[in-house]
Amino acid sequence: MPAQPSQQLDTTVKVVTPENIAFEYRVAGPCRRGVAYLLDLLLRIFFCAAAALVVNLMFGAVGLEGFGQGLTLVFFFLTMWFYGPLLETYANGQTVGKWWMGLRVLTIDGQPIHGLQAVARNLLRAVDCQPLLVYLLGVLATATNRRFQRLGDLACGTMVVVEKRSAAY
Repeated sequence: MPAQPSQQLDTTVKVVTPENIAFEYRVAGPCRRGVAYLLDLLLRIFFCAAAALVVNLMFGAVGLEGFGQGLTLVFFFLTMWFYGPLLETYANGQTVGKWWMGLRVLTIDGQPIHGLQAVARNLLRAVDCQPLLVYLLGVLATATNRRFQRLGDLACGTMVVVEKRSAAY
């Protein structure tokens, strides 16, 4: 009896449109998604630190340190909670980290995601990364389904795929 070929970790998903056109997407695995998330996190931390330095220097010079610190906290909040949803909504399903890693967020039907899906999937990241479990829920969710969807993706009907890039000559 011949040996069965082994399945790859990053599998493909076939999506058939209502017009009966089939698209095949390669689903992004947890490692590639993790690197993209770390790139996005480092970028957010860099911008928050730079903004904190500039704002606190500006407002500290005129004696309004407290106002500068409050403004910095508002900027931190907006950056940490709205960076992902805004970019995924208006940059065709990609954050900077996803773009760098060649990833894109789509619906499970292969359509671009809309704003509500982007916001909900990013808000549910807080469930995936519970402090005591250190992303254990997110890793377990991605490991137990064929599309490597974390809890936010499962709730919103989205998936992260590897974008095919063609070389320009």
